[in-house]
Amino acid sequence: MISAIRTWILILLGLVCLPIQADSAQVYVIRIRSEIGNGLRVYIKHGIEGAETANADAIIFDIDTPGGAVNAAKNIIDDIHQTAIPTIAYVNNEAISAGAMISLACDQIVMRSGGTIGDSAPVSLQGKEAGEKIVSYVRGKIEATAERQGRNPHIAKAMVDKKLWLVELENGDIVSLRSDEYEKKRETEEIVEVIASGGEDEAELLTLTTDGAIKYQLAEAVAENLDDLLDLYLVVEVDGVRQAITRGKFEAMDLDLETVSLKNADQQVVELTLADRVVIFLTSPIIAGLLLSLGTAGLFIEIRSPGFGVPGLLGLLCLSLFFGGHMLSHIEAQYALMAFVFGVCLLLLEAFVIPGFGIAGILGLGCITFSIFFIFSQAYETEQAITTLSISVLVTVGLCIVAVNLLPKTRTWHNFVLQTEMASESGFHSAAREDFQQYLGQVGIALTTLRPSGTIRIGENRIDAVSVGDFISSEATIKVVQVEGPKVYVEEILT
Repeated sequence: MISAIRTWILILLGLVCLPIQADSAQVYVIRIRSEIGNGLRVYIKHGIEGAETANADAIIFDIDTPGGAVNAAKNIIDDIHQTAIPTIAYVNNEAISAGAMISLACDQIVMRSGGTIGDSAPVSLQGKEAGEKIVSYVRGKIEATAERQGRNPHIAKAMVDKKLWLVELENGDIVSLRSDEYEKKRETEEIVEVIASGGEDEAELLTLTTDGAIKYQLAEAVAENLDDLLDLYLVVEVDGVRQAITRGKFEAMDLDLETVSLKNADQQVVELTLADRVVIFLTSPIIAGLLLSLGTAGLFIEIRSPGFGVPGLLGLLCLSLFFGGHMLSHIEAQYALMAFVFGVCLLLLEAFVIPGFGIAGILGLGCITFSIFFIFSQAYETEQAITTLSISVLVTVGLCIVAVNLLPKTRTWHNFVLQTEMASESGFHSAAREDFQQYLGQVGIALTTLRPSGTIRIGENRIDAVSVGDFISSEATIKVVQVEGPKVYVEEILT
């Protein structure tokens, strides 16, 4: 009996002494694979918000992109800076242009062997260099981003401005120099190595390989896959701020802090949802321009044809997709939509209520133009916006010309549109044709009170009439003083 009790006690002590297996760390993986734009920004923002809701230990941006729109990259950088979760950029092949800017915004950069990062100069749609004003803006943004994360801002600037020389000096500093500064340093033999040539001739933008990024301390580590990356990192909390740090660096710092290992962490991959894919598709420049053209042309065709049918419905659908897609991409397109609808209402007022073309028509066109320019200026780079908008206008004009000249000759048009024109020359009239001039100067009696319109009787005929001057009470004697087509004007005869 005593032996059995001793056995159970040993078993219980063994269970108590077993190490408690802590929950594994959790990381969110956000993949950046396509061209960077506002649609992709929505996907990234949702991924960051999901990581914050789950209180993840780290966010990994798995980057392999040729770049994209600078304004979208700026918004993504702001989203990254606003999160308190440690961020790691994994350059899984290349991070070019806007991709390099996003990588520099992260707390840590890890690159795959053979990867590249850099070449962030803004260019036009035709691949030409952007103007100095745009280059200066991007240079300032990438410099501030690098400084925020404790990276060498001179390396970041050399990725944007090819006029700058990037050199290593005798004291080990890596600096970017203008051509005149470079010549002075070269004459004093302070320059040890030219990393990237600048100036006007044979200048080159800085693009670093994985080895170069490690050498110049732009990247912290090399990993061939995400599992290798996670094996390298710990998450520590310093002064209430969580930080991702490599194991080797943490051991060298000799800090007595609690750590969370990312090894074997639960990887929550943020997938592109159907909604994300739809937003990315609708906000691509080509599709956005096409939707705008088809929407405008559809409304034009509808106005040219009686009733309301298929062209109007398709036009409204295309315009709804155009504005709705950009609203979902978080660029406050609802204001542009309100301006567009208000402009269309003013044009309809001008066309059907107010004769001629005046203030309402001008304001309507102004509101529509403003709404479209607002969308393109917020969603795309300046030159890209101008190019896409210009093409959209040309396509719209072309579609309208085709609609006016060719559609009326097609069988489909005849099936949908009433072909009979109800003109007065064809015998159609809104009322019976009567010669009201015969009543001019005749005297009659007001059957109803004229306020100012009412009914009168002349002989045996009842006639709609309008009083001239004061209201006329019923049973008063009246006289027809003026006739304009079917309109008869009368005044009271005082006895």
